[in-house]
Amino acid sequence: MPLSAETQRRLRASLEMLALFLVYVSTARLGLSFDALAGVATTVWPPTGVAIAAICLGGRNRWPAVFLAAFVVNAATGIPHWTSLLIATGNTLEALVAREILVRMRWRREMDRVHDVFALSAAALSATTVSATFGTVAVWLAHIPINNDGYGLFWMVWWVGDVLGALLIAPVIFVWSRRWRPGREPARWFEGTMLAALLIVVSLAVFHDLFPQKVVRLARGSYSLWPLLIWAVVRFRQRGGVLALLLVSLIAISGTAAGHGLFAGGVHTPSPHERLFRVQCFMAVTAVSMMFIAAALAERRQAILARDEFISIASHELKTPLTALRLRLATALKVLAGERAPIDPAGTEKVNRAVAAASATTDRLGRLIEDLLDVSRLTARRLELSPEELPVRDLIGEVAARLREQAIEAGSPVTIDIDDTGGPLVATWDRGRIEQVVTNLLSNAIKYGSGHEIILSARAEGNRIFIVVRDGGIGIAKADQERIFQAFERVESAHRVGGLGLGLYIGRQIAGAHGGTLRVTSEPGRGSTFLLDLPRTAAAQVPGAEREV
Repeated sequence: MPLSAETQRRLRASLEMLALFLVYVSTARLGLSFDALAGVATTVWPPTGVAIAAICLGGRNRWPAVFLAAFVVNAATGIPHWTSLLIATGNTLEALVAREILVRMRWRREMDRVHDVFALSAAALSATTVSATFGTVAVWLAHIPINNDGYGLFWMVWWVGDVLGALLIAPVIFVWSRRWRPGREPARWFEGTMLAALLIVVSLAVFHDLFPQKVVRLARGSYSLWPLLIWAVVRFRQRGGVLALLLVSLIAISGTAAGHGLFAGGVHTPSPHERLFRVQCFMAVTAVSMMFIAAALAERRQAILARDEFISIASHELKTPLTALRLRLATALKVLAGERAPIDPAGTEKVNRAVAAASATTDRLGRLIEDLLDVSRLTARRLELSPEELPVRDLIGEVAARLREQAIEAGSPVTIDIDDTGGPLVATWDRGRIEQVVTNLLSNAIKYGSGHEIILSARAEGNRIFIVVRDGGIGIAKADQERIFQAFERVESAHRVGGLGLGLYIGRQIAGAHGGTLRVTSEPGRGSTFLLDLPRTAAAQVPGAEREV
């Protein structure tokens, strides 16, 4: 008898929790093998990256596996069980706090933006203080001896180990969790193999005593690892970069722990955890630097692709109305040229239709060009506002009237619902700009409404006025609900619709310039609801004043 979908889901979740538990325990045992202070604090702690990645990708409900694994690992060191519970609590909260920071900073696991690397760095540096603090307090309360190092160094060793786990292990899991199709070009594989071999050789020269001292000094003095790591991120992007960093880190840590290489000596012979502390700080700086380079290169590639796509879309969108305009004008000219006598009523009607169509096409061209100009203004972070007092009912009614024929053609009737029971809705806004936003929202609802009714409503709550456009169309996936507010982004649909993908981007900027917001709630197949939330009085009071956005 086949298992039900719910049973399969629970079984899969249980297996994932078990896998997380086993991976956490195995990597923790590896970390504790590197001269752990008091048996629990080490500068090598991969489980932090494993826990953060698991909770970010799998959800907060993965925390029991992290907690149980951390408790088992610490209890096995021989410390009191209540101390293990306190340490496990810190380890679990650390991963949950890191996830919360990443979510709030709108981080993406692809790590293809400088912002994503900055968010991960911020999470790694801040969330790890939770675990280090819980661990230090637990050891202090249990009176576990920590030699003569002091609790300050103990906390620092713990913190650095967790930071490195977050910066080296988590990115590998994040980047490689995406679907990947290996390339088939032999040259590419050969290049990757050569790069890996060079990284191994140079890392052994820097962090192990496997080569003559003259070669070692040359390798150390030339920062020879950095060109190879830059090669990895330039040619193999984020995936190659994080693997190269992990490979170098493994060699560096193993060599340094054994007392060899760049960080093994100095004015005095350092202790094992001092050596590891040095190499971990070096690897942290190197990892962050390389990830920033990889993200900057990814953003550059995305910008080039966006530029090419924009040129293609803009040329199509501008060419289409130009062609229609040319045909309409040609029709009118042909009728006029063929009339030697005064134009008969039928000819007049034909010319009128052609001119009216040409005028509508000209309006569409004007809107496209105005959108491009708005993007230029927004790039300079300045948007002109001319606030004036206006009745919201009139504004909404005029927008709906202009788009009524378009809505009828699409089979999506527009229902207006104005709640002014508390008195007339009057606001001080830039009329043209707010009309622009509402027009775009209603136009999108007609395009994507799939022939369902559209409700255009307005209401007031205190000093705020809410304009809502609700449709019953194709909806928007949750993953795309922020993306569509970016420039040149559009809703994916089975049928291509016109537009440059600028309307929602400009609309959100206009809302922000007024001191308001524009957001969406939606579910695929069940429609979308766009909410324009504005104060009754725009932030810019002086007509013609410019407001930064």
